[in-house]
Amino acid sequence: MVSATGIAYSYPKSPPLFQELSVEIEPGGIVGLLGSNGAGKTTLLKLIAGVLFPRSGSVRLSGEPVVPRRPRVQAEIAYVPEQFAVPSVTAGNYARWYAPYYPRFDRERFRDYLRRFEVAGAQSLPKHSYGQQKKFLIAFALASDAKLVILDEPTNGMDIPSKQEFRRLIVEAASDQRTVIVSTHQVRDVERLIDPIIVLEDGKVAFKAAMETITDGIELRQFDAIDEAREADALATDTRLGQTIALVARDATGGEPIGGSVDLELLFSAAVNRPDALNRACGGVR
Repeated sequence: MVSATGIAYSYPKSPPLFQELSVEIEPGGIVGLLGSNGAGKTTLLKLIAGVLFPRSGSVRLSGEPVVPRRPRVQAEIAYVPEQFAVPSVTAGNYARWYAPYYPRFDRERFRDYLRRFEVAGAQSLPKHSYGQQKKFLIAFALASDAKLVILDEPTNGMDIPSKQEFRRLIVEAASDQRTVIVSTHQVRDVERLIDPIIVLEDGKVAFKAAMETITDGIELRQFDAIDEAREADALATDTRLGQTIALVARDATGGEPIGGSVDLELLFSAAVNRPDALNRACGGVR
C-alpha cells in the first residue's frame, strides 16, 4: 500500500529530520503511528499525503509515486491534519465543492456520519467548535472511500461520547482494501484499534510489528517491587496503586501475568528506551 524508501527531509534552517528513512505499510487495517514530540510523525504523514516533498527518496501508494501530485493518486488519499482551517461554508456546500475530487464519495454515508457525530450540517463550519470541525473532516475523509485515510491526532477536542463513536466508525471504515493511519499521543483512545504499530524516534523507525507478533513475544506482569522487575529484565515499568507493572518477554522469569491487551504506553516506552531488546522479544523491525 504505502512504501517510503530512502526519505530525507529537513525544514529550512533546521538539522535533517529524516535521513534514509524507509517504512512499508501493508494494505488494510488501522495502523498506529506513535512517537515522542519532535520525532517526525506529522512530517511523515505529510510526506505520505504529498503535502510535503522529500529532499530525496520516494513515497509510493499502491506502486504510484505520490509526488508529483497526480489527481488519480490524490483521489486515493484523504488526510485530516491536527491543525486546519475550514472555509466559511456549510457541510453541504463543502461536500458539493470537494467531493468531486473523490470519484467514489458516498454522500449518503457522509450524512450518516455527520448524524452519528452530531454535527449540524446547516451551520457554517467556522461556527462549530474545534472538536465539531474535526469530526466533520473525519466524516468527510471516511465518506471519500479513498484507499488511504490519514488522521493526525483525530481525538483531540472530542468529548467521551464522540471518542466512542469515532472508534466505532473507524472499525467500520477499515477493510482489506483500505488503510487508516492514526497518529496520536492519546493512546488510550485507540489502543484496542491499532494494528500494526509503528514507533518513530529520532527520525527513525524504532519499532514496527503486528499486534499478534507483539502479544506472542511480550506480556504484562505484576511485581511486588521494582527490583524484581529489573531482575526479570523488564522492558518498561510503571507503578500503579502501589504495584509495579512491567512489560517483559514471555520467556522471562518472575512476576504474575496480567490478562488483557498489551499496554501501549509501556510498549511505547520500551520502543523508545530499549528498542533492540523489544525487537528481539517480539520480532519487530527497525
